Amino acid sequence: MWTDDLSATNVASGDSNRKNFNFALGAVTERNLAIADVVKEVATEMGRTPAQVGLAWGLQNSGVTAPIIGARTPAQIEEDLGAFEVDFTASQLARLDDASAIEPGVPHDMLASDHVRNVTKAA
Repeated sequence: MWTDDLSATNVASGDSNRKNFNFALGAVTERNLAIADVVKEVATEMGRTPAQVGLAWGLQNSGVTAPIIGARTPAQIEEDLGAFEVDFTASQLARLDDASAIEPGVPHDMLASDHVRNVTKAA
C-alpha cells in the first residue's frame, strides 16, 4: 500500500511534494487508497492506465456530471482520451463500485443498532 512513507513525521520534515501535501490536507485516506488500488488492479487487467480507468468509470456513472481531466501535458491529454475506449465487464464495474461504496453513517448506523431496535420494539 502507498501509506508506508506517509506520516506526520514525513510531512513535518519539510519533504514538500504533492503526496505529502494531500496527506496533510486529509485527502489521502485508507479508503481513498483502497479505491485507488482497485482502479490500478482493473487498469492492469485491461492493459489501460489508472487515469483511463478512473475517467471511464466516472463517465459511466450517471451521478457524475463532469469528470475532471487533470492533465498537465499534451501526452497526458492523449492518454486520458483513451478513457473513451474503455469497456468494463460487469465484474470490473461491481468491484469499482463496491470499493467506493459510501457507508450510510449516522443516523442509519444508530437506528440499525441492536440497542435501538430493542428499546423501540413494540411490546
